[in-house]
Amino acid sequence: MAPPHDDSPSASASGNAGLFDRKAWRYFAAYYRGDWARLLFYAVIASAQSMLVLPVLFFIRYAFDVAIPKAQITLLLWIGVGILVTRAANSAITLYMRALILRITKGAICQMRIDIVRRLYTLAREFYVSADTDMMHTRIVQDTERVDNMSNSLLSATLPAIFTSAALVVVLIFLNWWLVILTAAILPLLWLTSRMTGRYVKRRVNTFQRAFEGFSNGVLFVLRQMDLTRVQGFEFEELARQTRRLRELRRTGHLMAMSYAIHGQVETNVTGLAAIIILVIGGIAIAHGTMTLGEFLSFYVAAGLLNGYIARINGAFPELISGNESLVTLQEMASAGPLEPYRGTRQVAFDGTLALRDVTFSYGAHTVLRNVSLDIRNTSNIAIVGPNGAGKSTIFYLIVGFCRPEGGGLCANGVTYDEIDMRELRRSIGVVMQHPTFFSGTVLENISYGAIGVGRDDAIAAAKRAYADDFIRQLPNGYDTEIGSGGMLLSGGECQRLAIARALVGRPKLLILDEPTNHLDAETIARLMDALVNDPARPAILTISHDPTVVRFADQVYHLDGGVLSAPKIFPARAEIQAS
Repeated sequence: MAPPHDDSPSASASGNAGLFDRKAWRYFAAYYRGDWARLLFYAVIASAQSMLVLPVLFFIRYAFDVAIPKAQITLLLWIGVGILVTRAANSAITLYMRALILRITKGAICQMRIDIVRRLYTLAREFYVSADTDMMHTRIVQDTERVDNMSNSLLSATLPAIFTSAALVVVLIFLNWWLVILTAAILPLLWLTSRMTGRYVKRRVNTFQRAFEGFSNGVLFVLRQMDLTRVQGFEFEELARQTRRLRELRRTGHLMAMSYAIHGQVETNVTGLAAIIILVIGGIAIAHGTMTLGEFLSFYVAAGLLNGYIARINGAFPELISGNESLVTLQEMASAGPLEPYRGTRQVAFDGTLALRDVTFSYGAHTVLRNVSLDIRNTSNIAIVGPNGAGKSTIFYLIVGFCRPEGGGLCANGVTYDEIDMRELRRSIGVVMQHPTFFSGTVLENISYGAIGVGRDDAIAAAKRAYADDFIRQLPNGYDTEIGSGGMLLSGGECQRLAIARALVGRPKLLILDEPTNHLDAETIARLMDALVNDPARPAILTISHDPTVVRFADQVYHLDGGVLSAPKIFPARAEIQAS
């Protein structure tokens, strides 16, 4: 049976809305608030640049009405030079404006991406537990890139085209206002066709983007679950599933590209009607002597330029729709929740003293902790045991502030969690999670990750305390050996010791060991735990485990069952040995 991934692309939140989502565009515009002055300057330059069409039209009219009829070759050459100089000036201004707008758009998109990543760090753990993180990755990367492309197109091409088109309309009215009125008859038809084809493009863009997300998600699944797929002998079935995704991507990509083409052709033919009207009416006017050939050609050239700029504006329409769909997704992600439960700012000189007071916690309707109280002192060596699913790891999540109790509370050094800067507190807590995670990088990078001011010698010292130094030095490049994605180039036991070294490298005041001895043999467990608990500089220790070989090193052992934490069993002899 295939893993539970939906192959059918889902509709976006904007799927049934109008062509453009106001809330999403307000979100987009907020990233340009600090650039209004530069955008205004850009608009002024764009408007001034559009006036460069006037001398070109004058040169064309003068050439056909004076230079050519009178065979003034020298004058005709100077007219050519004038047109060339005007075009060169136009190119120089265009390059300057391009550089200006790129600084604005790239800065805005960069800040948008920073804000999205920052937002990810403010979300509560429960959000990530239920979210499809692969899909989030795809949307963040792809949608910000689409918005980036749309921004460049909108501000560097479409906006100047709008200004220039407005200027050309004024010029055309000056040249022949009644011909402008006649050709303006196509405007209602242009608006209607743009509306109809725009809705068609929007549906195709939305479908394609969802299919692309499915494709990207599928590739990530293939890469991350290769071992699982092979162990299950599921390669052919998985390939068939991904093939369906790719064929859906091909189908939707084809439909989207065709929707762009249909939109373009419809708009081209509608705007082409204007050229036909000008040609017919202008030809009649020349035939009746009410318009000179030079006047007609200058008007026709100006109208042709206007048609080109209108085509550019219409051509950007599908890209604006695609950007709109991405903006809707990003705006929703920027307001996603829930947020981390604690947002205090007070920093405490944490020494390992921590307390839970009458803590109650539930996952939905299932209560896992009932009025749990626990005192951890800076000299504590505590273990919590209990059956699987009893809530032992939940106590760990509460202590590090990943979740908030429904009743009761926590405090560190007598200060409540609501007041404390949790990031600062976590830096003083070393954690070995039940399922430690690693990233593609070296052994040294994985040990020292997150430990500010820690050098190579500190990492080696931590590895020695975790009994990891021996196997690390036997690796091909020692501490500079790449361990692969997720630590795949190391054994389970090696990864476990690496995780313990990482927890120790920052010299924490409290060390939390959540099932720390997975993949370790009894002898290694005994040596490791004995070294940890008898280290003169050791932190307070909280061990969460059901392994008796680990629990026997604790001074106090609590039993958690049915959401209730029993009174501890105390082993004073062990505490006396450690004190001595």
